[in-house]
Amino acid sequence: MRYQILTTLAALFIFSCVANAQQEAGHAQNLMNMLRVNPAYAGYKETAVFTAFHRSQWVGFKGAPSTQTLSFDMPIKRGKFAWGGTINHDKIGPTSELSLMMDATARVQVNRTGFMSFGLKATASMFQTNFSDVTLTSTHYDQQDDFFSNNPQSVFMPNIGFGFFYHDRAHFVSVSVPRLLENQLDKKNSDAYAFSEGVVQPTAFLMAGKIWKIDRQFKFQPTLMMRATANAPLSIGANANLFIQDTFKVGAYYYYKEVAGAFIQYEVSKKLKFGYSVDVFAHRAITTNFGSHEIMASYQLKAKRKRIVYPRYF
Repeated sequence: MRYQILTTLAALFIFSCVANAQQEAGHAQNLMNMLRVNPAYAGYKETAVFTAFHRSQWVGFKGAPSTQTLSFDMPIKRGKFAWGGTINHDKIGPTSELSLMMDATARVQVNRTGFMSFGLKATASMFQTNFSDVTLTSTHYDQQDDFFSNNPQSVFMPNIGFGFFYHDRAHFVSVSVPRLLENQLDKKNSDAYAFSEGVVQPTAFLMAGKIWKIDRQFKFQPTLMMRATANAPLSIGANANLFIQDTFKVGAYYYYKEVAGAFIQYEVSKKLKFGYSVDVFAHRAITTNFGSHEIMASYQLKAKRKRIVYPRYF
């Protein structure tokens, strides 16, 4: 049963890759932020969970990307269903996008410790270009370009997405397309066309991982992540994580020709976790910045269910 599920999920991912797609902003600590890209992850922890992220990318570059995320999810109906929500803010140079996402998930137990989830995501985003942040002066006449003197109107971008999530005691597989629809950045906004030319297209995500128990003190967790688009390079990354007494989590990650980094997470209590990660370019074309930094905090309420069969490591 497990291998049939994995084969089906892989086929769905390949099908999603055939559709047009474009890379979305991602997080280094993707396992602690999976709800943002996969609605089927809602309810996995079997309790209500609040998670907050902040990522500063390419520190030292003016106008470098930054991302803030706040998410919440919880199971309902004795764990058969779950719901969640995410507020996400991305800023890159003079552009910014504020998104509100809502998730609904149905969960089915497929074997003694395995669960299969299907989730739907609804997203409402507001895209804004602030040309007043851009200073361009003519080299011939020493005058500001009039094209950048006015800010175009904001663009509203509704979207829908889906995801599948399978997990048991030692494995997980996640397949998702959080945005299925193409959003036109320049819709009803011809002034912005020359700057934001194009569309926001779907992105397909595939993640998988496993837990190996080394002894009573240590556990090893390798994970794999892929992001696919039709008009962008395939993104492939791997994480190697080590759990120490289920309290500390340290690891390293590498995305092929993209970034390499390390992170640490500390479980203050059964309810509260903190994490920090840093990564640098893995491509020699860009070396003059102070890397990208990310902080995370997660708080979970006391589980209403009296019995959780096994710890949640993913």
